Amino acid sequence: MKCDHADGTMVGTCAVCGDPVCSECFTPIFNSVICANHEGLDDEGEWELIAIYASVAPLESVRFMLDDQGLLSLAVENEEGMMELYVPISEKDDTWTALEGGEAGDELSRCEDCRVYYTSQISECPICGKEGDQQ
Repeated sequence: MKCDHADGTMVGTCAVCGDPVCSECFTPIFNSVICANHEGLDDEGEWELIAIYASVAPLESVRFMLDDQGLLSLAVENEEGMMELYVPISEKDDTWTALEGGEAGDELSRCEDCRVYYTSQISECPICGKEGDQQ
């Protein structure tokens, strides 16, 4: 369902699917907006961090691959200027499996305990603080 509010002011594009979002049908999440099609995922607690990238380029490639596999994802820039990749909690196992074959991107470490990939510019897992395995 695309936004069809003629009176709504454009507030951006959906961080999940890229569709235009107006002031009538947006939901704020992680300092971004999502469209009404993702209203079941409008709580930040429904999403889980799966990767942190130093730049947008590898992240967009990974999101494209996940989308091809029918897996939702959300990209958010954090306070340090790095890009965080979130997936619905219900899809984290499938996403982890999809990324295990080297699809997560170059020069990433990963924490098997937390099941998160992170840029090699970070020396330890952003969740638990352990040193990860270089992919």
